[in-house]
Amino acid sequence: MSLRRIVIRYAVVTLLIAFVLGYAVKGVVEKRAYLEAIDFFQYNPNAGKVIAAAEKLGMDPMEYYVRYIAPRNHPELGMSSLHVGLKYMAATLRDLFLSSGGHSSWNYLYGTATPSWGYIYRTLLFLLLADVSVVFLALLLSFKAVRSERFYGFLQMAARTFNGIPVWFFVVLFFLIIIYSPIPSDLANGLKGSGVETLAYFIFPVLSVLLVASWGLAEGITVVMREEFAQPYVEAKKAMGLPERRVKRHVVRASIVPVLHVWLQNFIEIQTLILVVDYLFRLNGLGTILASALVITPDSVFFYPKTFAFVVVTLVLLNFLVSLTVELLAIKLEPRGVA
Repeated sequence: MSLRRIVIRYAVVTLLIAFVLGYAVKGVVEKRAYLEAIDFFQYNPNAGKVIAAAEKLGMDPMEYYVRYIAPRNHPELGMSSLHVGLKYMAATLRDLFLSSGGHSSWNYLYGTATPSWGYIYRTLLFLLLADVSVVFLALLLSFKAVRSERFYGFLQMAARTFNGIPVWFFVVLFFLIIIYSPIPSDLANGLKGSGVETLAYFIFPVLSVLLVASWGLAEGITVVMREEFAQPYVEAKKAMGLPERRVKRHVVRASIVPVLHVWLQNFIEIQTLILVVDYLFRLNGLGTILASALVITPDSVFFYPKTFAFVVVTLVLLNFLVSLTVELLAIKLEPRGVA
């Protein structure tokens, strides 16, 4: 994938997210405007004038207030959904990089959460630990599968089996192991402490992701390497009398670029697992704050779009930067045509 295609793809993704976010924000702001209208008609001395103006236009006074008066305090109501979404995504980035903390003027769109760099740091640490573990195990499995046809068949079966098991199943399994074993129960009760001492709390979350994500990545790497071993140049190099170790080095070097793209796809996919496991193990990362964006009570449902925007914008920006880095590395490492 070229750099231009990456930029275009993420530009389209950004516009789509902005439209959905803007639509959600306008819905929340409109609901707030209706609540303000109730207070206005009960306590404001100008309520009679507004009611009279609404009756002249044949409109319900509440709708008149939301359409013509509320936009003075809530300019989002007069904007398109795409405009609102882009504005709030920009505000999210501004709050993230420029503000010293707290909410912007639209803090009711955050709900009870206070997005901060702490959520991002904890998620990035979890993502780094999980991805390094997944890649390490996947490489071990794929190297063995390349050498053994029988193990390759087992790997294919395992990939299809574990890909069909939801990650929460392993989370529950580890919860039971922690409860009914001498393992400290604190490991299932949320992240505690600071610095190196927090690493112990990531052991079971990382294992949960590892059991689901490593098999598919291993199968993808194996397919790439087996296809490379089947290329005519491999037999040609062997016929030239080159040592087996040197031939394998050529194959590994030729496989680096496609393996990078296989890894990138896996890296993006496991982020969903990261969010789910983060919430279930209460690691206080992006998964935790994402859950607070939707609050369901017996009487109502509350959606806080700017909290949702914080998580989505962070992940989109992360994936964009990683995709660009992978593409630049692929251009630099592309061995085709190199003697």
